[in-house]
Amino acid sequence: MKSFLTIFAYLCIWATPLQLFFITWGLVVVFNTELTILSLSNEIFLSENLPWLYSLVKSIWYFVLPDVFASWLLALPFTMHVLAKGIFSTWLGVWLLPIAKKMS
Repeated sequence: MKSFLTIFAYLCIWATPLQLFFITWGLVVVFNTELTILSLSNEIFLSENLPWLYSLVKSIWYFVLPDVFASWLLALPFTMHVLAKGIFSTWLGVWLLPIAKKMS
C-alpha cells in the first residue's frame, strides 16, 4: 500500500507541468479566437485541437459513463476545468506524499 500511495502521489505532482501546459494552451486559444474562457468547452477544445484524442475519449466516456454525465464533462469550460483539476491533483499529491512516507 505504501508503494502504491507513493507512486500515486508522485504521479499527481509530476502531472502538474502537463496541466500547466494545457491551461496555457487553452488561454492561447481563448486569446486568439472569438471564444471566451466560459465558451471554450472540453468538447470544442478537444475536437478542434486534438481530434484523434477526442474520438478516443468520446467513445470511452460514452461506453463507461452514462450519456448525461459524459455530456456534462464535455460541456465544462476547458480552462477552468483543467485549472481546478490541476490544483486538486497537485494538492492531493502534496498531501498524500508525507502520509505515504510515514507508513511502515
